[in-house]
Amino acid sequence: MANSDITPNNPPYPAFRATNKESFAYDTTVRRWPIIIDSAIVDIQKTIDEVEKSDEKKAKEGTLIIQALEDLKKELAADAPLRPIKDNHSDTDKWNTHLQTWFSNCTWFNGTWLFNECYIYRRIYEIFNLSTHWQKYDCFERQKINTFRGSHAAVFDLATKMPGLIDPANASSLEKLELIYHELIQVCLWGNATDLSLLTNMSKEDIQRLQAVEKDRLAERRQYILADDTQKVWEALKRKPSGVNRVDFVLDNAGFEVFVDMIFADWLLQVGLADKIVFHCKEMPWFVSDVMPKDMPLMFQCCLDEDFFAEENKTEADRRALMIMVKRWQQYVQDGVLECRSHDFWTYGLSYWYMKSEAPDLFEDMKKAKLVLYKGDLNYRKLVFDCDFPVTTPFKEAIGPAMANDFTHIVTLRTNKADPVVGLTDETKRDIESRATRQEWRFSGKYAVVEFN
Repeated sequence: MANSDITPNNPPYPAFRATNKESFAYDTTVRRWPIIIDSAIVDIQKTIDEVEKSDEKKAKEGTLIIQALEDLKKELAADAPLRPIKDNHSDTDKWNTHLQTWFSNCTWFNGTWLFNECYIYRRIYEIFNLSTHWQKYDCFERQKINTFRGSHAAVFDLATKMPGLIDPANASSLEKLELIYHELIQVCLWGNATDLSLLTNMSKEDIQRLQAVEKDRLAERRQYILADDTQKVWEALKRKPSGVNRVDFVLDNAGFEVFVDMIFADWLLQVGLADKIVFHCKEMPWFVSDVMPKDMPLMFQCCLDEDFFAEENKTEADRRALMIMVKRWQQYVQDGVLECRSHDFWTYGLSYWYMKSEAPDLFEDMKKAKLVLYKGDLNYRKLVFDCDFPVTTPFKEAIGPAMANDFTHIVTLRTNKADPVVGLTDETKRDIESRATRQEWRFSGKYAVVEFN
């Protein structure tokens, strides 16, 4: 397909749409989204019950928000047309331009899965944004916090290991740094498994297994990385740029995943592989568990609260290791060494093929980084246009000409939890298709890719 024929509603290969009843897009539309809306309703009702005696106006408005969410579920079930966004947020005009230009005749089922899934979270945000007393409310915050609380074993394990990882004796040897890097990049990769928008089929034991950080577990999981460019990423990471030695993370999930991202970022700073870290996060509540700017100080606060993690076996040394590490993180923020930024572009319904045209300021700024790590499933879907590329399509081709040619330093760390996968060799394709179902190796989070442009 010629580049001139490609649009957000007409990707290089067929887009995933809920009109295919055998697809994950269909399952998402008819099952997962209503469950997510229901969980938001339960959360709002809890808050109404907490404030109704002290804030009658907020409680009354909360019941209207619940009704609006119920109406949204009815729209979904009726396969209604996608209507314009009605609030006055900074991204409203962009959203409505995208709707009118490319998705004017689309419904909840026949629009692309990528655009529609972003659109539903934008519609949820609209409901709160049009209110008086609930504008800054995050209806997913309780879920984020509770899931992070359940990660206590891995949190303390990593905190107690950190002093050894940043030992100055290691920094003097590239060989030692490389060994630690290979361990940390895997921890950073598998930390992505905790995605609250996709946990409707996962047990507590499944989550804990995916969060395991012991070396033997990590070695065992390496066989599940279907495309592995970790060595190429190391070669790029150890190079000293002529300008600012900056590494960017395009974040995914709050809680344990961003905790692990902080571990990796902290190590990069301590051993001199980066002088500056920029975290890119979402402007609004997004895909249930995605990081917002307020989630970073909230995570620090949780870690410093001695009563937050109900782990009976934690010792005073464990608590102290966590406290020292997190206070160092807070100092990074205070000193400007770590920045957490948000941009409207991250919550558009478009592929990252359109970053250069739709967000040129963001595009030009991110080019300054030595390395840009895109975390998680949604970022991967947006990088590769969320379409049915042949799985052997090179990663560089799938991310589009602007990203491939101007960003020669993109890496994606992604556990597979949706249809699109690219960058496999013919041999890997034959092997995985012979021993695993499509659902297992594309959707379950059991397999992963680390791909580098």
